[in-house]
Amino acid sequence: MSSLPSGEIKVSAMCAMTRAILVRSFSKDCSITATMNVASMTMGDLICPPTWAQRSIGMPVLPGAKSTWLITLHALIEELSANRQPSSSDHVSLPRTGGLNRHQLQRLVRAGLLAREGATVMPSAAAASWQQSGDPAVLVQALHCNVRFVGEAMDALHSGPRTHEQLLRLAREEFDLQWDTPAPVRDRTGWLAVTGMVELFDHQVHLTEAGRRVLATIELGKPEPDDTDIVVQFAPTPGAIARLVEQLDEAGLRDRADGANLYIPGVAANGGMLDALQVLTEAAIPSVSDEEFVRFVQSTFPKAQTVATAQTAKDTLKALGLIQRTSSKSWAATPAALAWVASGEPLDLARTVHAAIAFFCEVLGELDHTVRPTTGTLTERSYLYLPNRGKSLSRSAVNTRLNLLHACGLVTRLSQTTYRTTALGRAFKDSLPCFQPNDAMGHAPSDGATDNHHGDSLSGTTHQSSSAASHIAAELEDAARDSANPKRLEKAAIVALSYLGMPGQHVGGPGAVDGHVRFGVGTDSRILAIEAKASATGPVRDQPLFGLSEHRAGVGAHVHLLIGPGFERRMLKEADDDPAIAVVDTGLLAEVVRRQEQTPLTLAQLAPLVDPALKGAHRGDAMRGHWEAQDTRSRLEYALVDILNAEAEDPLEEGGLARSHVDPTRASDPWVPCRRGHGHGSPRFPGFLPYRCASTL
Repeated sequence: MSSLPSGEIKVSAMCAMTRAILVRSFSKDCSITATMNVASMTMGDLICPPTWAQRSIGMPVLPGAKSTWLITLHALIEELSANRQPSSSDHVSLPRTGGLNRHQLQRLVRAGLLAREGATVMPSAAAASWQQSGDPAVLVQALHCNVRFVGEAMDALHSGPRTHEQLLRLAREEFDLQWDTPAPVRDRTGWLAVTGMVELFDHQVHLTEAGRRVLATIELGKPEPDDTDIVVQFAPTPGAIARLVEQLDEAGLRDRADGANLYIPGVAANGGMLDALQVLTEAAIPSVSDEEFVRFVQSTFPKAQTVATAQTAKDTLKALGLIQRTSSKSWAATPAALAWVASGEPLDLARTVHAAIAFFCEVLGELDHTVRPTTGTLTERSYLYLPNRGKSLSRSAVNTRLNLLHACGLVTRLSQTTYRTTALGRAFKDSLPCFQPNDAMGHAPSDGATDNHHGDSLSGTTHQSSSAASHIAAELEDAARDSANPKRLEKAAIVALSYLGMPGQHVGGPGAVDGHVRFGVGTDSRILAIEAKASATGPVRDQPLFGLSEHRAGVGAHVHLLIGPGFERRMLKEADDDPAIAVVDTGLLAEVVRRQEQTPLTLAQLAPLVDPALKGAHRGDAMRGHWEAQDTRSRLEYALVDILNAEAEDPLEEGGLARSHVDPTRASDPWVPCRRGHGHGSPRFPGFLPYRCASTL
């Protein structure tokens, strides 16, 4: 909480009116009771926002230069105030002012500057108050109460100016906002600058006196710790959505779709996933044809330009329960989707999705009760919640669920692969019927493990999730939290790297490296020193890094791998700034080990994992790029083999041979040449004899 001496605090009548407006606005949505007295929306002279999880991640932006934003907002409020009649359809009409698109309009609603009543968009009470008074404090207070890291950014500037990069690190490390670039921070400082709260010069953000006065009137927020005693009373659920939830008895939970192939276009971070789903849903109000939907997706999302991608997005909306067919060629939003669009409440979306697909809100319980709450563990255990499927989801399908839960404020991201259920998420899960898994079931293969989309393997072999890779990754993740036994992580890290083709040796002891591995072979090989740090309470803190250069020299290494379950910002900056240190998160290393079994990479492709030139935050993106390329190559190879096998077994093809004519004594060979009648090779690929593949390429 920020405060100034009481003699310096003068709350104007306008500020008092703003508090009343904000209280009325929030009381319609939810009521919070906590040991920290967050139920009271005012505390003395302070304006108190809802809980951190209930504030939006996305900051609104307006078209044009930031210096014109207030002029555009004035004009927008005037236009909407003059046209308060509901539109003739359920589809929201975009205002003419400023050339706003639906993304920008929805973010203004979530930020508390606009309000929706069905298909009608109008100025919020706070926006109308600012329009009448011209007091910029009203705008800033409304933004702070609805969007995360507004007043908190101002508070960070209270002790002195900071750069956008410094504010980004603060947002990531202290407020669980996993942004990759300073763009979301700049969106916030843009509003603060045009309202006079900050000034931007000398590549730094400076808090003004006006900003200090406003800061003294607001209560700051922060992610709620796990043990926060919060009781949440949710707003009434819209009737269409409540009826879906009521149908979730045991049979209803079992009958939900698998949701195995989900794709939501746009950017997942900074509230983009909610924006994308709302925009796509509104495109189907009142209805949309298949062709119109494809054109809409292609025109709205620059990275979704193929017809297949647009159709996958449409199939995703159907799987999530947001659109339904009205004819063989047209679609319309479902009643539940219409209710969510009208309320704009992320929890209404979460209820709708939970009623549509399996293993959604059940993820919240898994994160609370699983020893290793990582994407890998969730992927392995997902089959327990899919009684009609018989195998686990792909990691991509699990990640889409986690991103959507994160956008709704139900989970928080701790690292690249680790998540935690929020207090709001815990209460939300308890309010819904969820599928109860049978943990006595055996392991099932996942999409990424054994599903090659070509039927059973000819060899009859399946790879179970209880493989050596899974055991190595699980031990690595467990050891990273076992701070009482540091040697356990040292050994686990070397075993994991050895599995990836970097043989090594554990050393340990004072004045020495924890171990070392060899990367490469022959004259091109390099020795990499290991420094492993375990922590039972989250990121590693207050661990000195001096002396590492002497330790490296002792084993002839020029690079040090700093391995641990995340590092606090001072340690991370010190390590990233050292050109001889590569920071490797244990969650990422475990993910690489698991995926190496199903999507194997060469040692050259694994180089980004240990490259000291890459910052720790960018290492995962580099690895994911290699995985995606390898997956694409595998699909192409499978398609080629399918073509060749089809020719070999088609008696109508020249030289073809039916399956029944294949020599049975050789059918179990991993690679069986298909005998050709005349030895001329494949008609489509002359001179190339097709082979029947019995195992993964």
